[in-house]
Amino acid sequence: MTLLLNYRPVLCQPTGIGVYAQAVLPALQQLPHVLIAGGEQGTPQQRLRRLAWSQWRLSRLARRHHASLIFTPAPEGYLGPQTIPQVVMVHDLRPISHPERSLQSLYFRAWVPPLLRQCRQILTNSRFTAAEIQRCTGVPLERIAVIPLGVDLQRFQPAAPLDPRQASRPYLLHVGQAYPHKNLARLIRAFAAVASAQPELELVLTGKPHASETPRLQALVAELGLQRRVQFRPYVPSAALPGLMAGALAFVYPSLWEGFGLPVLEAMAAGTPVLTSLGSGTEEAAGDAALLVDPWDQGALTAALRDLITQPRLRDDLRQRGLERVRAYSWERTAHATQAAVGGILSALS
Repeated sequence: MTLLLNYRPVLCQPTGIGVYAQAVLPALQQLPHVLIAGGEQGTPQQRLRRLAWSQWRLSRLARRHHASLIFTPAPEGYLGPQTIPQVVMVHDLRPISHPERSLQSLYFRAWVPPLLRQCRQILTNSRFTAAEIQRCTGVPLERIAVIPLGVDLQRFQPAAPLDPRQASRPYLLHVGQAYPHKNLARLIRAFAAVASAQPELELVLTGKPHASETPRLQALVAELGLQRRVQFRPYVPSAALPGLMAGALAFVYPSLWEGFGLPVLEAMAAGTPVLTSLGSGTEEAAGDAALLVDPWDQGALTAALRDLITQPRLRDDLRQRGLERVRAYSWERTAHATQAAVGGILSALS
């Protein structure tokens, strides 16, 4: 029995899907397999071509390689009679819960629900997202396997204390593309409310710009007179991210909605205290190791941010809680569970 590993959705830049896909690949390659590699830039044109390829070529390619099962580390695949069963990984349903005028949202709303209903099994990373899948598609929970993501504890480690004479200005850090659901406007306003009392503190917003949201955020920063205090940085190379996280005074991630929230755990592994949101996958990932806040409540977010900045004991407590929390999350565990789930289906098909 052969497994077709459909890695075409894995882009050349390591997004969340890519980090997961590469982490579980060595374990999946221990099964009899054929690998279809990815490596695209992720442009809308490439996505359209890839979706057409998935519909018209994927199952034919699987038959050509005598594959009994297709695994895709993203919610992509073919619709129609399932001549070759499929297993997909769903990281979140954000384009359904927070839709935009985009090809991605259109795809998720039109294509993903019927695809998930037809899959032999769905893997996902949190109980929160499993419940969202069940709500949006009607797929029974017994066909959804929850496998939490992991953290690379070799890459993300606490930084050694800096010599005060060499230390840069302290900064709060957010990592992620500036989608509207990331709640960055409220974060910027909360920072503005505390900035005057902390004249050295900066806010660093790093991640791929968003075509419509980033200009609005930049205009808000200008309106608040914070141009020299708020940095917009583009995509950070993977090798630079651990140091950027470890050097932050705190990691601030008040997203309105997340399927899991891997950056929360990465910041904890880097020894950085975390502020994040109640009510979605971030709360599930963070447990009691982060300062949790209602992301819709501007006043609560501002108060929590002020506490985080002004209370060293709170930061020290969160730092220790975070370092203990991430011990429960390893990519080895994720990879083993993914291999067991996919391999079990492959064996059942023999």
